[in-house]
Amino acid sequence: MSGAVKISRELIDVKLEASSNATNPVIKFIAIIAIAVYYFMITDLYRMYLLIFAILIYYNFKALPYQVAKPKYRFLIIFSLLIVIVQLAASRQGDLVFFLIPKIFNLGPFFPIYQKGLFYAILFVGRFWGVITISWVFIDSTNPFDFAQSLTNLKVPYRLAYSLSLALRFTPVLNNEITVIRNAQQTRGLNSTPNSIKGTYNLLKFTLFPIISSTLNRIKDITLSMEGRAFGLYVDRTPLKEMPLQILDIIQLFVLILLLMLLLMF
Repeated sequence: MSGAVKISRELIDVKLEASSNATNPVIKFIAIIAIAVYYFMITDLYRMYLLIFAILIYYNFKALPYQVAKPKYRFLIIFSLLIVIVQLAASRQGDLVFFLIPKIFNLGPFFPIYQKGLFYAILFVGRFWGVITISWVFIDSTNPFDFAQSLTNLKVPYRLAYSLSLALRFTPVLNNEITVIRNAQQTRGLNSTPNSIKGTYNLLKFTLFPIISSTLNRIKDITLSMEGRAFGLYVDRTPLKEMPLQILDIIQLFVLILLLMLLLMF
């Protein structure tokens, strides 16, 4: 028994040492918020898209390759086109740039594109891509339970911290559920790929309700499990491992905020 206890203690010490060397999840969360604020403050399209491109390169090499994250990019492209269409149609300020449909014989031209509308369309698409991509990096590089424990160490109620960790944990689970449902539908001959209008309609019609049903079943199972373990009975909760703030974490956050301020100033 003493040998087994010694081995288990050594494994716990290794996990604690690995978690202490990693960046604190709270610091990463604050960094994500700082970058998101930077995206909404900046209007320089060159700097904005340069930072987005750098984050995408980091994400594809560090977290997920392009083939795995391809469905995510498809969603971003479709939603970005919707943003562009709305902005181009709503904004009629600035100089006229061109017509989307030129004059053909005696018909047209139609759908004028103005300078302000084109600028705001590119700007809002950049902000959308920026916030989504840094959220991907945070979700794929952060252990939900480490994030909850780091919040608890900062005196955040563990009930709230655990709710946030569940939200992060459900993101990849829902992605897997969507993949399983779509594969089952394709096996039965249903076109659920959003490459056409019919495919998008089938995706919403035949995928949304199974996902909602599966999510509710998982929530019910987690609720029963938490009630069976008397979750929330006590005010405090003993953690398995500590996630204290390190001096290196604070230095990293300070350097990031300083770089963002310099990018705003120059």
